[in-house]
Amino acid sequence: MSLSTAKASPGRASLGRSTRDDHSSGASSPSSGARRRWWQRKPLTPDQALGWLELRHLFIGQCLVLALHVLWMPVWLALPALLAALWRFQQLRARVPRAGILLRLAAVAMVAAGLFLEYGQMLRLEAMIGLLVGIYLLKLLETDSLRDGRVVCGLGFVVLAAAFLHDQGPLMAAASVMAAAWLVGGLVLIAGARERREAMRETAWLMGLSLPLMLGLFVLFPRLPPLWNVPQLNEATTGLTDSVSPGDIAALGRSDALAFRARFDNGLPAASQRYWRVYTLSLFDGVRWSRATPERLQEALGGPPERYVQRGTRMEGEVARHRYELLLEPDPRPWRPSLGAPLTTSREARYLIDGTLEGLASLNTRELLEMSSSGAPPTTAPQWMQRLDQLLPDDGNPRAREFARDLMRESGGDPQVFLQRLFQYFNRQPFHYTLTPPRLEGLSRVDDFLFDSLRGYCTHYASTSVFLARAAGLPARMVAGYLGGEAQGDGIGGPQELSIRQYDAHAWVEVFHAGRWHRFDPTAAVAPERISQGALSLQGQPGFMADAGLRAFTLNNSLLSDLRRQWERFEYRWQRSVVGFRLDEQRNLWKRLFGDFRWEWLVWGVLGLLASVVLAGVALVLWSGREVSAHAGVRAYRRLVKRLERTGHGPHVGEAPGSHLRRIAQQQPQNVRVLLHLADLIEQWLYNDATVLASSHGEASSLRSVRRQWSVQSRKIR
Repeated sequence: MSLSTAKASPGRASLGRSTRDDHSSGASSPSSGARRRWWQRKPLTPDQALGWLELRHLFIGQCLVLALHVLWMPVWLALPALLAALWRFQQLRARVPRAGILLRLAAVAMVAAGLFLEYGQMLRLEAMIGLLVGIYLLKLLETDSLRDGRVVCGLGFVVLAAAFLHDQGPLMAAASVMAAAWLVGGLVLIAGARERREAMRETAWLMGLSLPLMLGLFVLFPRLPPLWNVPQLNEATTGLTDSVSPGDIAALGRSDALAFRARFDNGLPAASQRYWRVYTLSLFDGVRWSRATPERLQEALGGPPERYVQRGTRMEGEVARHRYELLLEPDPRPWRPSLGAPLTTSREARYLIDGTLEGLASLNTRELLEMSSSGAPPTTAPQWMQRLDQLLPDDGNPRAREFARDLMRESGGDPQVFLQRLFQYFNRQPFHYTLTPPRLEGLSRVDDFLFDSLRGYCTHYASTSVFLARAAGLPARMVAGYLGGEAQGDGIGGPQELSIRQYDAHAWVEVFHAGRWHRFDPTAAVAPERISQGALSLQGQPGFMADAGLRAFTLNNSLLSDLRRQWERFEYRWQRSVVGFRLDEQRNLWKRLFGDFRWEWLVWGVLGLLASVVLAGVALVLWSGREVSAHAGVRAYRRLVKRLERTGHGPHVGEAPGSHLRRIAQQQPQNVRVLLHLADLIEQWLYNDATVLASSHGEASSLRSVRRQWSVQSRKIR
């Protein structure tokens, strides 16, 4: 046997393919003389078939990849993985036949049907990802050969990458690296690794080699916009909606989901000034408040689009009071929050005349947005807008209309005095701020709330105040957004962050008088702690954070609360520095490193990095080519051959190591026992699996013992 055969044998023998596996893999195949049907496959030869070791590794890899999707995908997707693995391992034991094409098609059809029942359609993003995951899990049914194993690993990388459509946080990144390392280990194992430990070493080596390339591409490779957009449908999402009725925003108090995060460079604004406007509600039908979008206004009033909306990165006419950076959570709705009237944004957006800021597209992933705002309501109010914000339904709420007119007469027609008296009315009457107000029905809901129930959430008070202001002849509108936010920074005068969650949702009023819009928040008259302390002042009320789970418990534990804040700060920095590393940040980094930035330098840097990788790879291949085999037994035998060749006792062409040593033992009586012992040792070393050596008994039981005996015996040759 030649040395080339000796090198190949250990690798092929250690792949876990036993004689039983070879026969079982073809148990259901027809005999060589029988005619095979179109759905039957050709039996696999022993060097093509996968064994228990590889299939177990592939199945564990599938479980790791599935774990990345399990929080966003249906839990029942784990069932196809378990059934496919059970079928495949039973096939190894010759208890079931190979999965035919009809069984595989039926399995895929069942997964697709389950996803359709789960989501109602297959064009939804989650359904498409679920189908990809299901096909990946079912691939194990037809995984028999080495080529099939490599396909499963390659498909695993695709499914792993799809997990970043769900989340791009640090936990997802760390879990993805672990899953990718396991998949690489599977490729190494299939390529011929002799044992699991060797596969782990090779995987660590490959992952280490890829790290400099990954970091170099991250820093140097230009950030390009996506070549395509994944279709997103308008699905149910926690958050504010286009229209609001009393009680709607109260439902958001059950959720602690992040709405967005804000980072200020010059300290946080006062708690009473953290009014994050999202959109303005100007139309009232007696039950619900809705937006007067630019499209609806243009259709009703005519005129050019620029009359109602401006597109760009800047809104002129006001002075910026706050400058900050927002980390926005994914949201199918287009609007962007702002601390008062928005003035500038780092990305092109739509500035609506009512103070609403809209993005040009919905957010499929987290996005960083730098902006500045006035911290106050917008000042623009043309005559048509003032008339629009005075409209009320023709009937309904007669008592509230009369109350408003009486209050305006008592105020002497002064809007400011009217608002003060209205504030005092809410403060002095037995109104109660609650997340669980009584249900109001009919066309006189304002009357029922104002004079009967006296219990409500912010939308009840804001809606009632706007109605009363309009009934008194004042232009007024309701603003929906968020109030407050949980501080995350701890530096005095340095960068600090706010985490704004869905339970911070709030509604307030803007009234136009004295030539501008004025903010009026009736909630401050009923529950002033809601303004000064934020939404956490509602802790203990029925329904507050009912859907928050573990986080509701951490609020009452100082240690867990501090750990949670630290984690959120780290996650924010990860999103800002890694996920949010865009072209601007890349350009700024180059400026800090090399001074003036030039695009040619970036191009040459990328080309230089790629050239360095290619040259390093060529050098590694040339260097490794000097030593074809890395097997320790082959290297030890070659060292002995060099000594024997000095006395003219080298091997013949194609002669196996054991045969060579036994032949020259007959020619050297003084070394006969040593050479015969060495012949037995080299055959154990080269042709037996390391696991066989380790599990056998006797003096030469372990690989370490074989190496030690070879070293001792080879020195005895005279």
